[in-house]
Amino acid sequence: MFSAILRNSLASFRPISLFKAPGQTVSGFFGMTRNILMRNGDTPLISGIDRGFAGKACLKTNKSAAKRFIVRGGGRIKRGHGGRSHNTGHKGRKRVNRLAASAPIYEKSIENRMRRLIRA
Repeated sequence: MFSAILRNSLASFRPISLFKAPGQTVSGFFGMTRNILMRNGDTPLISGIDRGFAGKACLKTNKSAAKRFIVRGGGRIKRGHGGRSHNTGHKGRKRVNRLAASAPIYEKSIENRMRRLIRA
């Protein structure tokens, strides 16, 4: 069954013609384009993704950290306080208002870790 699926999917791919003029673009798999280069005037080469996806690794942003931490104008990372969303009836008004204010991250190692998470 898997071989039939693989055969059907491979049949839809078009072969890439390597005999194009230098500087022309050729559409490849997944709609990506490649530039045709000529080495020594006779050997056609394909630049770009022909060697696979050998570019820089795409690192994803940690979305839960991105929602909790914001980079300020001066470059410091801002965080919020916890303990204000519910169960505030027994807490004093001054304490609840203080929890509403934001605070920077002072520890350098923790700040660098948060920068890696939010890609800042």
